[in-house]
Amino acid sequence: MDSAGPIADHARYMRMGILRLAVLAIVLVAALPSQASAALTASDVRIGAQPAFVRVVVDFTGGRIEFNETEATDPRVADGSARIDISHAGIVVMPRDRTAQGVRARLSLATANRARLQITAAGARLKYVRVSVLHGPERLVADLYHKAPPRPAAEIRTGVNSCLTLTSIQRTGHTFRVRGTERNLFEGSFLIRVRDGLGRVVGRRIVTARGPWSQTVSYNIASRQAGTLEAVAESAKDGALVCIVQRRVTLVP
Repeated sequence: MDSAGPIADHARYMRMGILRLAVLAIVLVAALPSQASAALTASDVRIGAQPAFVRVVVDFTGGRIEFNETEATDPRVADGSARIDISHAGIVVMPRDRTAQGVRARLSLATANRARLQITAAGARLKYVRVSVLHGPERLVADLYHKAPPRPAAEIRTGVNSCLTLTSIQRTGHTFRVRGTERNLFEGSFLIRVRDGLGRVVGRRIVTARGPWSQTVSYNIASRQAGTLEAVAESAKDGALVCIVQRRVTLVP
């Protein structure tokens, strides 16, 4: 009986060790799919219309995208094309090619760890691209602003996070007196632009201000027409749009 005790204890110890190994193996196998699904995956592209812009959305699953991982490597959509890159270690891309609202958006893997959204537009009808990242669900948003004078629904009097506001516009001849406010822009720097009915820039003023501001901007056109007065700030990093406010105005020669 005394000799059987150690043998029984040893058998129980061995069974417990085998059981622990089996449980560990099950845990490791169960963890593998969740680790694979944790890779940030660009899974789809959607295009929709808003009054002031066309919105392109890239949907992501399996991870989190940060704004500092995005770069508008070609932000000059006014020439008919733009490009946005997303750099993230281990990123997976499901290639997509969508066309809607006069915009074509192609999603691809440019290089290892870098996804690319290539945007082309029919005609020279866009002026800016603004890039943002939203969470829950995870997505990258590219807003492509129209060049044409804004309809009432497309006027923007207060920018995102109140970065800029337009409080009043007064015209005297071919000069506008523009008043507004600035909030938290890089170096308080922005541009006032006047655009004609085709979206061409016919007046421009560089502004540096903190808080309330008042500036004049002159323009030059040959015939009376609808136009746009806008105040915009562009990214120091890549030149993409950061903030915009805009109003429809009447231009006179």
